[in-house]
Amino acid sequence: MTVLVRSATLSTFDILAKGLGLNVARLLERFGIPPQALHDPDLLIPYQGFINLLEYSAALGDCPDLGLQLAQARGISMLGPIAVLLRHAATVGDALALASRYIFVHSPALKLESQPVPGHPELVDVVFDINHARLTARPQVVSLALGIVCQGLKVLTGARIRPQQVTLPHGPVAPVEAYRQAYGCPVSFLAPCATVRLRVSDLLVAVSENDPQMKELALVYLEQLGGKPQALLTDRVRRLVRNFLSAGHAHHADVARALSVHPRTLQRRLAAEGSTFEQLVDDVRKEQFLELVGLHMGPGMTQIAHILGYAEVSVLTRSCKRWFGATPRQMRARAAQGTRD
Repeated sequence: MTVLVRSATLSTFDILAKGLGLNVARLLERFGIPPQALHDPDLLIPYQGFINLLEYSAALGDCPDLGLQLAQARGISMLGPIAVLLRHAATVGDALALASRYIFVHSPALKLESQPVPGHPELVDVVFDINHARLTARPQVVSLALGIVCQGLKVLTGARIRPQQVTLPHGPVAPVEAYRQAYGCPVSFLAPCATVRLRVSDLLVAVSENDPQMKELALVYLEQLGGKPQALLTDRVRRLVRNFLSAGHAHHADVARALSVHPRTLQRRLAAEGSTFEQLVDDVRKEQFLELVGLHMGPGMTQIAHILGYAEVSVLTRSCKRWFGATPRQMRARAAQGTRD
């Protein structure tokens, strides 16, 4: 099973790598990352491949602070729709809670949470972790992640707050001053975990661009894109099937990979909720067929068949007869009659 991450995490990598004299196309091929990942921020790529790409590129280009540079170049904008949500949160505390809740949309392997600092009730740690046994976190990707947190705090508040300290679970691979400049605070190495430490009072600082309407729109979009983390698996699979069908197919293995679960595990968990993958695909196709066939001047039957992931119109016809006891053309005629009535 391959653990995935949105390719937006590659933002500006090609610019920095070319500046170091590296062959970007060859590097992507080496680590199993498709070249279109540089242009499509929503493409899902292997997370371990991305981690290894950063480490190898930093060593090959003699650029030990590559992760820090990537974070400074893009900051939270690397998070795409999650960044829109955070920019319109009410407070820093609200933004962190939203980031913790929706970071799974960027990659289901990521974990971000706020924890009190033992013995220091005035402080709080924002803890970053790659919460997946199949992934090995390395210095560059950890530096990148904490850099995004620090840059995000700066952007969201207009630099009204700054971290008290950053802790890293590894020794310095770049000059210590590079870390201090990137994070804007003292840095401690070989710590138990990767954290950005704030004052508890910082959580109450208002976010500069707070717009409740924009926040609500971003929430709706994210829940449509990936579903609520606590939602039934059937709901999340249904949304993913719709997304994959729009690309012409919805394979069991692809959806399982997008959820970072084994295909057999996906089937088992769906069965526990009283469903199957095949039934969900069939339901989504039925819903989409009704939407498409009811459109005035909508697509032809061949195009509808392809949109629903069918190779031939004859297969669509068989499904349509099973769903409604009528052919696709009869269903279109009924839809047209209903519109006139």
